[in-house]
Amino acid sequence: MIEVGIVQPDGRSASRVIDKSSFFIGREAGCEVVLDDHVISRRHSRVFIDKDGRYWVEDLKSKNGTTINDQAIADGPAEVKVGDRIGVGPFILSLRPPAEGQIVLGEIETRFGSTSVWHSDQQLSLTQQRLERIYSLFERITGVFDRDELLSEVMNVCMESLRFDRGGIAVCDENPALPQWIAIRNSRPDSSGEFRISRSIVQRALTRAERILVNDVSSDLADPTASIVSNNIRSAICVPLVYHDLVHGVLYGDRVTVSAGYTKEDVDFFAALARQAAMALVNVKLLEEKERRVRFEQELQLARQIQTRLLPSAPLVQPAITIEAINDPGQKVSGDYYDYFPISDGRVVAICADVAGKGVPASLLMANLQAAVHVLFIENADLGKVVTTINRLVCSNVEGDRFITGVFAVFDPAARRIAMVNAGHPPPILISAKGVQPIAYEPELPLGVEDGVAYTVHTLELGPDPCTVFMYTDGVPDAANDESKPFGDSRLYDALGAAVDSLPRDQIAAVRRLVNQFTRGQAQLDDITMVAARLT
Repeated sequence: MIEVGIVQPDGRSASRVIDKSSFFIGREAGCEVVLDDHVISRRHSRVFIDKDGRYWVEDLKSKNGTTINDQAIADGPAEVKVGDRIGVGPFILSLRPPAEGQIVLGEIETRFGSTSVWHSDQQLSLTQQRLERIYSLFERITGVFDRDELLSEVMNVCMESLRFDRGGIAVCDENPALPQWIAIRNSRPDSSGEFRISRSIVQRALTRAERILVNDVSSDLADPTASIVSNNIRSAICVPLVYHDLVHGVLYGDRVTVSAGYTKEDVDFFAALARQAAMALVNVKLLEEKERRVRFEQELQLARQIQTRLLPSAPLVQPAITIEAINDPGQKVSGDYYDYFPISDGRVVAICADVAGKGVPASLLMANLQAAVHVLFIENADLGKVVTTINRLVCSNVEGDRFITGVFAVFDPAARRIAMVNAGHPPPILISAKGVQPIAYEPELPLGVEDGVAYTVHTLELGPDPCTVFMYTDGVPDAANDESKPFGDSRLYDALGAAVDSLPRDQIAAVRRLVNQFTRGQAQLDDITMVAARLT
């Protein structure tokens, strides 16, 4: 017998006690350890014990593989020891001896002498005395906001009221195949310290919201060993923890020493206790969720503060060039990136980039991009080599569908020239006395799409007259109004055409104001970033 600890992708933990020499891990419902995630194969891995008592893990040719302590299992099974980390998709599993008093769910004989089932929506019949007991439970758990403490108190009341020899409360989240036993009572332990109950009974309560009563009437059976007396169970009740038609877990109790069975009235009372427990459990979950949300908001605010410090803290103002920018995140943190800073020979780097996706993952990649840009431009002022190197870094370190579009520009104010690489980004706009026109080169692949790409640098002579190079992310033209119509490129060009002679900050402010007027208070779904570099 072994206990399988399971750490889920969101950090929550669960466990399963398995009394088999071989068991399967996967997405399929028939697996002993069911992990519900699309990256996991139906039968992903197998764990088995050899004749010497050693445990082994075998990857069953799964699509995404299985690891032990972050090392992929190659050909054939690999030995796994207590405490080793078994990686199955985003889940981390471990093996350990089961705790004393642990409940073991197994395929024990369930052809009991008497089995009765009621659905949770069937009316309860309670005596006045038992109504008072339920009110007493309500008083005992009011003000208890720790989940384990709450369920332990509920279990105490159940044991006192129904005189169970053994009992337990399990909770489950999205996956009813992984109930987590929180409070366990066993006044009649056997030599192993655990007690066994039928997995099928628990699953019926979890998946069908049924109340189940089983009593041993072995004298009516031709073969008494086929009854639950073969498992030392005389009478048992299992009911779901139901609140607002959702099952949050199960309550279980049984007798192993008393021949008198439980009744329908006992089941109703047990179900009423379960309803109180479910309501209290939901309240605890809501409080925990609120606390998590508050902590998350605080962490996001801190992340935004840190992210803001990565961006230029003030406009760049030199005799021949002025650069200003704005970053307005669609969420708490942004996946957009802008930057500007001087390099050798009086030249100035200006960047406007957009990481695919939104929120925290995009913001983390944005921070890495900022660090790479500054390090690489210190070591090498060749724009093409810098962008090519960044692409190689993104390709080798970022998985999935993450990529970066961006315009990377180096201004030479003295020569009135701009060198530019456009990696799949909207073309910059040149604003001058001649009008407003895109700086349109054939865009190259975004960063992170294909390794080995050598990015081409394009050079543009800006001429002697004052002009502005305006860069932006697609959050500007994609901003939508209440009719789902986008702001569009034409409105952007019109706004900039009306601000040809304006300073960079005024050009940015004019566009932002028109976007706000157009969207009419609609929620901003994407990050909005604008960079304006004016040569005087």
